[in-house]
Amino acid sequence: MGRTAVLAAAIAVAAILAAPAHALDPQRPAPPQSRALTVPGGEPGYCWTDIRVFYTLRYGPVAFCRRNLRYRPGALECYQFIDRVCATPDPLNGWVNSSSPLDAQVFPCPAGIEPPVCRTLELGQLP
Repeated sequence: MGRTAVLAAAIAVAAILAAPAHALDPQRPAPPQSRALTVPGGEPGYCWTDIRVFYTLRYGPVAFCRRNLRYRPGALECYQFIDRVCATPDPLNGWVNSSSPLDAQVFPCPAGIEPPVCRTLELGQLP
């Protein structure tokens, strides 16, 4: 009788942990696992233009980055990104800032501090 009770308990646990029947049916899609979030008051309160800042351990914040790993002062491969930053009111967190890129300017790399390397996602299809 002890073995039967253990076997029955194991079957009950397996049945509870098993996937729902609709997940096993390839003809019937599973219900969505995420939901859309509504943003209360989703309109920005105010917006401004700002220069994107890159942080380095050696020099701290720098207002531009370089395209290549090798730093060559005078080469036309330094970039400065201008973003549109908007503050949106959030009832739980106060104000939340979001940014979207507006413009990217390329210029000769200056002599002096060595800027960080731009991430590939930031460069995109730039020259």
